[in-house]
Amino acid sequence: VQHPFKLAVKRSQHADIVEESLSLLKKNDATAIIQLDMTLPTLHDRSLCWLINGYHAINKPDIVKQAFFQCKAGTSFNLSFESLSSCEALQAL
Repeated sequence: VQHPFKLAVKRSQHADIVEESLSLLKKNDATAIIQLDMTLPTLHDRSLCWLINGYHAINKPDIVKQAFFQCKAGTSFNLSFESLSSCEALQAL
């Protein structure tokens, strides 16, 4: 779950940087140095959008099920619903 989330956040950050850089280049053709807006209110607004995009990237049942399937509980069980509610798990309890 962590890898797709981080990837979605990084892609959103990159898209914001590219968008702002292109808008600055179109506005000032003679400027050799591009100064991005790093003020706190701007980063505050953008970071919320980055987190929302990350949430939408991992808010899929198959990704969540796979994450629980990969978590192990002992040697013969994982943390998926199918494994924890199986006959073998109930007998082990």
